[in-house]
Amino acid sequence: MLAILQRFLRTRFLLTEDMAEPAEIQAAVEAGIPFQGTNLWVLIFAILVASVGLNVNSTAVIIGAMLISPLMGPIVGIGFGAATLELGLIRRGFRSLLTATGISLVVSALYFRLTPLIDAGTELLARTQPTTWDVLIALFGGAAGAVGLTRRARSNVIPGVAIATALMPPLCTAGYGLATAHWAYLGGALYLFSINCVFISFSTFLVVQLLPLPKHAFADKQHARRVRLVILGLALLTAAPSVYLAIGIVQEGTFTHNAKQFIDEQFNQQPGTYVVTSRLVASEQRINVLLAGQRLTPAQLRAARTHLPQYHLANAQLVVRQGIAHVDSADAQALRSSVLADVRSRNEQTLVSYEGRLAQLQQLLNHIGSPTTGGGLPPAADLLREVQVEHPAVRQLGLSRLVVPAADSLRADTTVIVALHTRPALPPAEQQRLVAWLQLRAGGRQSVQLLVAPAAAP
Repeated sequence: MLAILQRFLRTRFLLTEDMAEPAEIQAAVEAGIPFQGTNLWVLIFAILVASVGLNVNSTAVIIGAMLISPLMGPIVGIGFGAATLELGLIRRGFRSLLTATGISLVVSALYFRLTPLIDAGTELLARTQPTTWDVLIALFGGAAGAVGLTRRARSNVIPGVAIATALMPPLCTAGYGLATAHWAYLGGALYLFSINCVFISFSTFLVVQLLPLPKHAFADKQHARRVRLVILGLALLTAAPSVYLAIGIVQEGTFTHNAKQFIDEQFNQQPGTYVVTSRLVASEQRINVLLAGQRLTPAQLRAARTHLPQYHLANAQLVVRQGIAHVDSADAQALRSSVLADVRSRNEQTLVSYEGRLAQLQQLLNHIGSPTTGGGLPPAADLLREVQVEHPAVRQLGLSRLVVPAADSLRADTTVIVALHTRPALPPAEQQRLVAWLQLRAGGRQSVQLLVAPAAAP
């Protein structure tokens, strides 16, 4: 049984079956390392595209920049060289990576220095505070990239890795910090970029170690061992600060969630009392609430404070102010942001509702006008010929539909309008017979209304 399981696992997880030839892999790695000519121009254009995307807060543009960026080449080359003990490859990879980093910083800083849009959007701010999750993304993404690089058939793995590990946006964010003197942005973005570089190289090193690729032989084995230890040590040193940052972010998120739940259950559910604004400062464990409406008594406020430990907020400082007279500038800004967010949310909901109703009407009209609808009236020209067989006085005929949609479904009342020009005029009895015939011709599913007007004399 154990032998069967081992054979199954070996068959399913075998990496050598579709592996490319070692010479082909080596050539692909070396081709992506140098930054000159085409690679250099593509890098510059990718930097500008990413900078524009960060500047206008466009996720799609940033993804496009990551796809065309050639930054993965030297990073993979460093890991590949470390695994195969090719010191020349490692040195070329480091030189190219430093060159690309410098060019990226200069070009992005020049762009952000010249652009009139200087506010930092959410896409840019997201690249200023790396966490442990960025380490995991770079590690697993780099491993996927290394596996894809060593296959005979090229797939979408490498573009996917370029998007997941996001090498270009942190560099452009660092350029923004350099151009605007936001040194915290510069440091955080460069740290995120270094995390991606180190762990993509490290995961490439691990994957290549598993593959039967030829390795450079050193006369001194101690030298080869030192190279590997340096790679491992650099990875550990890079990961350590990110763990600290991740713990801080998790604690902040937990505090915010618990504080919002506390405010909602202890204040928003009080009869006649409304929360105007709430400010949560996780770093200081402070909850600042502004209330309006029915004032809470000191006993009610003390009772609310006694519930703080139930929300894991035993050390939190609760500040409650009651009445609009206590609004300060921070409250006004928070209230303005809340109102704008509410208006934006309502507008989006209204737009979705209108689009849904429009889709319902379009679907209904398509159903009514479909030639497969049982018993439907034919086109006006064909219907005119049929009508003239029994009513030769009809000279012209037009068709239209009046749709009155229901409020809560796709079913709606539809009236078919048949407009006639006759010469001579149709007697009332003949008009009634025509309406009855049209109703029958329509299959009895639609109401038919007849509009008769005498045709002008020739």
